Amino acid sequence: MKIRLEHIVKRFDDNTAVNDFTAEIESGELVTLLGPSGCGKSTMLNMLSGILYPTEGKIYFDDDDVTFMSSEKRGIGLVFQNYALYPHMTVLENICFPLEIKKVPKKERIERAQKMAELVHVDGMMNRKPGQLSGGQQQRVAIARALVKEPRLLLLDEPLSNLDARLRIEMREEIRRIQLETGVTTIFVTHDQEEAMSISDHIILMKLGVLQQYDKPQYLYDQPANCFVADFLGNPPINKVEGVVKGGKVLLGVEEVDSQVRVENVPDNTKVYLSFRAESVVLDNSSPLKAKVVLTSVMGKEIITSFILGGKEVRGYMNSDVELKRDEEIGISFKKSGVFVFDFESGERYL
Repeated sequence: MKIRLEHIVKRFDDNTAVNDFTAEIESGELVTLLGPSGCGKSTMLNMLSGILYPTEGKIYFDDDDVTFMSSEKRGIGLVFQNYALYPHMTVLENICFPLEIKKVPKKERIERAQKMAELVHVDGMMNRKPGQLSGGQQQRVAIARALVKEPRLLLLDEPLSNLDARLRIEMREEIRRIQLETGVTTIFVTHDQEEAMSISDHIILMKLGVLQQYDKPQYLYDQPANCFVADFLGNPPINKVEGVVKGGKVLLGVEEVDSQVRVENVPDNTKVYLSFRAESVVLDNSSPLKAKVVLTSVMGKEIITSFILGGKEVRGYMNSDVELKRDEEIGISFKKSGVFVFDFESGERYL
């Protein structure tokens, strides 16, 4: 099922939680709503589910206008952060419950529940209560309960946030597997960039209620639309050094060192950020761009080096066969990829 969102606005009194949000989600895709706390992603999910209605705009499921349709009529499955399982019911009863509400015959609902339990790998726990399950097992049951209704749309609201790090990795892989096997259009909400990058067909990145960029994960990383997108994605975080444009070149710090990066058609004296990924740094002693080594950390075949550039401490990956010492002056240049120039005030991307 295709989702179409047209100029969605949601206000709570004087606070605008979502502002002029427009996007299309293709049928069968897993799309992640990503962003920091308070960016409006859960509010957007709640409007898709029918828990909240938009102040302005339209929501379409295929060609059906569902903007003000009640939740139970939308054909959605919803998985909450806290699982919301009924503690007095068994796994089987929890999975069956949505079908019982719909008055599906007992034999059919047990068959469908068994099928979903097998899909999420909890079929050997059907007689247990939630209190006898681990967090990951409870999450699987919650997903089975959401899918047993055969929803047109599956909504997952930060479903992994209560799990430990290793289980989070296991469960995000399971969620992707389940989504691919069922083919159900899925929207996943998280603030964790690693989760979003690892399982999504596309990512919608939000800030303060505004859609910043909607793209495939790697394109979001390689071609950020603005400074916020570049800052939000990447580990280690992208380096960001203040500079100024002179004659199409970016000059860094008081030394006004030529950064070897050109930005045409940007007026002189425009303040900018030179942003670059750690993997985009190249040790190049013939370069006029000099930096001072602060610290080196060995990470297997690579060394991550901290150094001072333009008065700012930044990081870059170096080959492990290069021995660098503290306070050593080195020359650096950049690869063509992973290097960006943004306007200092607006965050607009120039390069």
